[in-house]
Amino acid sequence: YGAARNLKDFIYVKASNGIGAALVLNGQLYRGSHGMAGEIGHTQIDPTGAWCRCGNRGCLEATVSIDVLRRQLEPIGLDPHDPADMEHPVAVKILAESGRTVGVVIANLCNTLNPEAVILGGDLASTGAHFTAGVQDSVRHLAQPGPAHTNVVATSLQGRAELLGAVARAASTPVIALPA
Repeated sequence: YGAARNLKDFIYVKASNGIGAALVLNGQLYRGSHGMAGEIGHTQIDPTGAWCRCGNRGCLEATVSIDVLRRQLEPIGLDPHDPADMEHPVAVKILAESGRTVGVVIANLCNTLNPEAVILGGDLASTGAHFTAGVQDSVRHLAQPGPAHTNVVATSLQGRAELLGAVARAASTPVIALPA
């Protein structure tokens, strides 16, 4: 569906209250040994940073999330869900920097997994092009030469991406195993 159509290796990153990733490798969702693969929101990016709800300091999602964005914008009367407000110079700067911060982690994933694409979803991706541009900037400048050209796009499916992914997964999973 959407930007992932016909891709075998991609990363879907949802950036909202938290930040998580779905890793699709060779057409299969990769879960990891404990089902925790893709928990990028707890990647430490600043050991002296803000406390995270997980108990650690400086986690990605303690630094960048829709809640953090809201706290940054409310004092100047801007709403992260208002497209016009997201074009305000202060919002543009914050969104681009937030995207670059998330992009550091994504650049490392691109170096490690070499995906065909990174698809961004969630509340931060739906704020407009500035967050996505920040992610793209970090991937271009921080990933190795091959992965630096990974296609980074915002999903066109927005709030429906996870639902459609679950439906596609269910449709491709046999309900009853038939004897051979």
